[in-house]
Amino acid sequence: MNGDAIDPENLPQNPQYTPAFVQVREQGPVYVADYETLASGWLRITEWEGHRVKLPPHKVAAIREVRTEAYGDRSDPEGLKVRVADEERREQASADDSAGKAVVADD
Repeated sequence: MNGDAIDPENLPQNPQYTPAFVQVREQGPVYVADYETLASGWLRITEWEGHRVKLPPHKVAAIREVRTEAYGDRSDPEGLKVRVADEERREQASADDSAGKAVVADD
């Protein structure tokens, strides 16, 4: 999915996405569509624009997950959809500029 924008109103479920704020050392918080801790200890993040970046462990200070919610009609053939629960966070993701910061991994 590298390159495809992520819709905060309809988060991917296979695999399931976990939106979060990742505190990147010397850079600040970055709002991401998904993150995964790899066996190597590195963190792979997916930005709302669909770009994937890996960060070394020493660059990540903290991760704070963003609440999601299921919505829609159970009788819908596609089932319930999952979205970012907070409307302001959905808007932030839709217009994402990563708070004006590009994620940079120099290691």
